[in-house]
Amino acid sequence: MNTIKPLALILCAISLTACATPSQVYWDHKVKELCEKDGGVTVYEKVELTQEERKNIKIRNIKYATENDAYYSEFHSQAIKEGNPKLLKNEYFLYRNADKKLLGKQVDYTRIGGDIPTGVSHDSSYSCDQVGVSTEIQNAIFVIKGE
Repeated sequence: MNTIKPLALILCAISLTACATPSQVYWDHKVKELCEKDGGVTVYEKVELTQEERKNIKIRNIKYATENDAYYSEFHSQAIKEGNPKLLKNEYFLYRNADKKLLGKQVDYTRIGGDIPTGVSHDSSYSCDQVGVSTEIQNAIFVIKGE
């Protein structure tokens, strides 16, 4: 009989962590709206590569890119809402190094946190990928020749 109460408390805590809070539901809806409005990938130029070139492509952040890198990226993150939950707008830009041309950009919105209880495990998140808005910029820009 003594083990039933602790077991009931554990089961209750587990079920609470599996449920979305009203705040999460609200901000997940906002993420969905933002993703559908301007999230996803915008391609300005496609680049045809062989399968071998595509497999070996390395794209470094502009901070670490050298003149020998064929492509580089830039990343910006902006907090739209601070606190718990937090809402971020993440932008990723992909450039060709030879002419500094912007080949494409990716916009992703993410809700982080808002969980009950907080601090027990990693914060949950919700983003454009979960809405069905693609954030696969490299697959959109770099295409295999002949496909």
